Amino acid sequence: MTDPLGTVRRFVEDFLGRADLAAADVTADPRIQGITGLKPMGPIDGLAEYKGIIQAFVAAFPAEEPVRIIDQFASADGTRVVTRFHSRQRHAADFFGVAATNRVILFDETHVARLRDGRIVENIVSATNLEFEMLMAPVLAPMILR
Repeated sequence: MTDPLGTVRRFVEDFLGRADLAAADVTADPRIQGITGLKPMGPIDGLAEYKGIIQAFVAAFPAEEPVRIIDQFASADGTRVVTRFHSRQRHAADFFGVAATNRVILFDETHVARLRDGRIVENIVSATNLEFEMLMAPVLAPMILR
């Protein structure tokens, strides 16, 4: 059996935190589904789409410091891992049409990952990212509040 905590830790720190595509390839199933505000119109559908979204996000919001995992625990059978982390990202480039502000923004997120055969097949994000949400609201609100 693989280490579910280690798998999700690498996914969060390396793929989500730094857009390391090799980390995505070894931790995520090609058919992964992601529920996140980075795609407000619906789930991220598959690893190729996930990679594109994370590459665009990290290009616009590069890390000011490495992701810091606050809490992480797995279900007894290792099929679910909950990870809470902080990251500080600088808004260095346009994102969804919002011009760069050069602000450093704290992201406080909790992810629930579901694993099958040692790879993540679903990642559900819950976040307290008020500063990011307010920054992006003029662009994202019309997509969400139709």
